[in-house]
Amino acid sequence: MPAASTAAEASRTVPATPSRNGALYRSQQRLRTLGPDSLLAVYIVLLLVLPSRLVVASIGATGTVANLFLLVSLLWFALSWLMRRVSTAPFTRPARLALLGYAVAVLLAYVAVGRRDADPTEYSAADRGLLQLLIWLPLILLTSSLTEYRQIDRLLRLFVRLCAGVALVAMLEFVFKTSLTSWIVIPGLSSNSAAELISRGDFVRPTATAANTLELATTMVIALPFAIQQAFHGEGRSLWRRWVPVGLISLAAVMTVSRTSVIGLIITLAVLLPTWELSRVGRFVLVMIPALGAVRVLVPGLVGTLVGLFTAMLDGGDNSTQSREATSADVGEYSAGHTWFGRGPGTFLPLLYRYTDNQYLLALLEIGVVGIVAIVAIYVTMIHCGGAGRRRFTDPARRETGQGFVAVGFVLLVVTATFDTLSFPIVAGSTFLMLGLSGAYLSVARREQALMGDLPQ
Repeated sequence: MPAASTAAEASRTVPATPSRNGALYRSQQRLRTLGPDSLLAVYIVLLLVLPSRLVVASIGATGTVANLFLLVSLLWFALSWLMRRVSTAPFTRPARLALLGYAVAVLLAYVAVGRRDADPTEYSAADRGLLQLLIWLPLILLTSSLTEYRQIDRLLRLFVRLCAGVALVAMLEFVFKTSLTSWIVIPGLSSNSAAELISRGDFVRPTATAANTLELATTMVIALPFAIQQAFHGEGRSLWRRWVPVGLISLAAVMTVSRTSVIGLIITLAVLLPTWELSRVGRFVLVMIPALGAVRVLVPGLVGTLVGLFTAMLDGGDNSTQSREATSADVGEYSAGHTWFGRGPGTFLPLLYRYTDNQYLLALLEIGVVGIVAIVAIYVTMIHCGGAGRRRFTDPARRETGQGFVAVGFVLLVVTATFDTLSFPIVAGSTFLMLGLSGAYLSVARREQALMGDLPQ
């Protein structure tokens, strides 16, 4: 009896601290419900909000806060996989195979650098190249674990909204001709590039949170197809909330005063327009004509400067074009004996050699022909996943999401020749993020089709 009465008293004392137990229970629940989509959302915020020039000095450009978070995410994924709390979704093999192909190219190049008499700084750079490969791995693993379209849609909406915010900062920098992110300092991090803005003609070229104007331009173009999709299918939101991100992102891309942005915008429209109804194309043209006129009036000379960039390139080239041509002419000298596997990942350092401003050319020098094939395979995989998923969906909003992945794949396939895309953390991270999300998109499409009994035999 005494024992029974003691137990009864103990049971009666449990509710005496409900708030503490309730808080503990909620904390445990949050940990249990922490999923790949939550980690990816945090990564997107860190990728776009924090200036990519802020890095851990001992690591270099690879040591951004977003990249370090991915390393923590890799540990979370490994532990969750061992406890069988997370697994890769079916039909996500294309994205994982694309990453595997790139990983093989990098590893072969890493072996190649050890087989030649390289500078000590090149060995350190090759080690950072392996670290970067390890950082991109959790992006594909986490996106391959997404099982619902709403998760993909939520991440794309977050990406677009943050890009719209970055675009607004870039436009303010363009107007006020000063960097608005140079004051940001994070203890323990240092800046690996100058925060001052450069000019082209009469215009200042903004960077916002990107490390380079071209990185900003490419990021805006990557976000644009999904911004347009969300504007057309933003039921429940007012017209201005749906289209303001499209306007901000488009204008910020143009205000970078770069050929990359113009090429990216043209390719995006060339991929999207053929899939639209004629009525939508007509409305788009009716909006574009006054929009271009407004740009000419509000920012005199901008359109002429952009046109001049292409005419100068055809007439012998400006300084950037001539620099690219000079590097292309010396490729044979640098790649002699290293054609297939390259000189080593990350080893073609500007301090020792020169800038390339062409990711294909840089890949040829660092990871060889095998590496170029692997990079092209990444973009082709993105195009395939977007197109194959689009054909399987019947919902218009979901179909246009797939066309957005197709547009991004074609854009990256072309602009990779205009600057070294994978050397900049925001563009590189966005590339592998979109690769993984396109794979998850195709996975959802195939599984939903299978449930409907329409899976091809």
